[in-house]
Amino acid sequence: MLRKIVLIVIKVLVCLNLFYGAFFFKFPGVPFSIALFTTMSDAVHGIISQPVFRIGAGLFETIGPILFLIPRTARFGAAFIATYMIGVLMSHIFVLGYGMAFVDALITFLLPCLYLYMTRPGHAKRYAD
Repeated sequence: MLRKIVLIVIKVLVCLNLFYGAFFFKFPGVPFSIALFTTMSDAVHGIISQPVFRIGAGLFETIGPILFLIPRTARFGAAFIATYMIGVLMSHIFVLGYGMAFVDALITFLLPCLYLYMTRPGHAKRYAD
């Protein structure tokens, strides 16, 4: 029972975090978000424009949680989010710095990894409630 509650809490925390960032910062084009993605665009010498970075990140942060919430695709969604968050962490390490957004990205990376660990094949049989 505790295992199921932990898995639900992980899903809720990750999905709320990603949906919140996408729908309230990236899609509407909040000035902070525009400044952040302009910095990212400048880091690649303008090859990818700020709106493409921003809207693309918003799409990834919408598709991943949707996959994560569907029981049949939850493990794929968790892997998708963890892989995406590796890119986010790298952008913070090499370009953006280590602020609160870095800590948020780190937690959002670790939670789907924990979900994947807890739902790996054979794990539920060994630790049945």
